[in-house]
Amino acid sequence: MVSIVDGHQMLRTLLKREESYAIHALLYLNEFPGAPASQIAADLKLPAAFTAKVLRRLAEAGFVDSRSGRTGGVRLAKRLADLSLLDVIEGMSGSFIIDTCQTELQCATTQRKGYCQLNATWLALSLHFREALSSVRLDTLADGPAETPATREPHPA
Repeated sequence: MVSIVDGHQMLRTLLKREESYAIHALLYLNEFPGAPASQIAADLKLPAAFTAKVLRRLAEAGFVDSRSGRTGGVRLAKRLADLSLLDVIEGMSGSFIIDTCQTELQCATTQRKGYCQLNATWLALSLHFREALSSVRLDTLADGPAETPATREPHPA
């Protein structure tokens, strides 16, 4: 969706910022395992505090391990081949659906008319998007060969 307001183009993205940042951070960590959060933020040109929040959420989801100290840094806890775009999006923000009316047993239109064409469309689109997002594995987006977390060299200090 693109709209023009006061001569400026406004964009609305499908992904939330934290979901996009999480995907970029995981791809970065495949290339630079053991990188400190501050370096990830700097190299990806992301706000440092928000990057730290994203990395905490990735750790809570079990996608990365983070250690403090001289030999610390952030490393992948899962192989990129084992993660899909849908896994990361839902790991960051919960289940992915198109519209919240899908969570209702009967939306307002169904209650009023007995059926809702729109709800069925939202459901079909959600299923289609989920299938598309789950079919993209992160290793197919990464530079270089896919490696297991244990075999990667640490980020240069």
